[in-house]
Amino acid sequence: MDFDILIIGSGVVGSGLAIKVSKLGYKVAIVDSKESLPNSFRHLSLNQKSKAFLNEIDTWERIKNSAFAYKQIKVWDQEGTGFIDFNAKEAKLPNLGYIIREGEIQKNLIDQFEENNIENFWGETVEKINHFNDKISCETNKKSITAKLIVGCDGMNSKVRELSKIDFRSWSYNQTAIVANFKTDANDSCIKQTFTSIGPLALLPISDCESTLIWSIDDDVSYKFISMSDEDFTEEVVNKFGEHIGKFEMTSKRQSFSLNHLSAKTFSKDGVFLVGDSAHHIHPLAGLGLNAGIGDVVCLANLIKENGLEDLEKISSTYNRKRIPINLGLAASMEAFKRGFGQKNIWVKLFRNTAFNIANKMSPLKKKFMELATEL
Repeated sequence: MDFDILIIGSGVVGSGLAIKVSKLGYKVAIVDSKESLPNSFRHLSLNQKSKAFLNEIDTWERIKNSAFAYKQIKVWDQEGTGFIDFNAKEAKLPNLGYIIREGEIQKNLIDQFEENNIENFWGETVEKINHFNDKISCETNKKSITAKLIVGCDGMNSKVRELSKIDFRSWSYNQTAIVANFKTDANDSCIKQTFTSIGPLALLPISDCESTLIWSIDDDVSYKFISMSDEDFTEEVVNKFGEHIGKFEMTSKRQSFSLNHLSAKTFSKDGVFLVGDSAHHIHPLAGLGLNAGIGDVVCLANLIKENGLEDLEKISSTYNRKRIPINLGLAASMEAFKRGFGQKNIWVKLFRNTAFNIANKMSPLKKKFMELATEL
């Protein structure tokens, strides 16, 4: 079976890229190891640039009624007086972004495959990648597929990255994220995040009366919170947020997962490209992971549009030059935040509170933070 572009992974970035390049006239296929359609219950943040991309590929109209717009972000240090407050009015925007369930985006992207002539092969795992002449051969557990270009959108444990022998750096953040949904009467279209002594705690509005919570807790105490009853865990959350959340009631099961960093040393090699989590994965405290992945998609799709598939070396070098620095800078910023707020030293605490207050008052610095959140 022969295609122009073969994409491994049907998540949001993989499916979004497939639709975009198929609209450019290329013959596209997707391979995914899942036996059935993905339906993730995670909630993700979409910034304005990501929304514009989904609108461009005719997906936004299908999902906009499920997306909850937020107009404000409040961040504060629970152990001090420092805070920073971003709002849409100050940014001269209708809102700062949207919170939406990942599965809702996935479903509507996959629904567009047929109308865009995208072939999809479910329940197939990639076993070999070989190069010959101007084509790349991908051997799955069921068939052989050839393409001019292969894109790995298959997550942190990317088989495409492994088979292409692309080196990467990875380390543990030494934290475990606990996620759950809560009914609340005080979301105010506002993302709230407080830095606690055991890790950042964020509350993201998903409807007028419900929010999703992610608490990144230090591993040495996370077991205590994972094993708590729902009632005790809810009480801990209320105590950390104080008057900021009003009435609070858990509406879903708690889930937990370990937090790790990953950065591939190159995002492209010999006609193989890495996009999203297969290339980079950062701490979730800023909610920018999906937006960084969509940024990769936009960049790669534009390079394919400008250059065609005849000069893959040029596409590869430009993709690396544009996307690696952005994602390394983002990773460094998240690491600095994570380490800075993990410090117990009283002088560090004093400095970070002062820095928060200065950033909140100094418009140029605050503007840079705002651009990072809305235009990544």
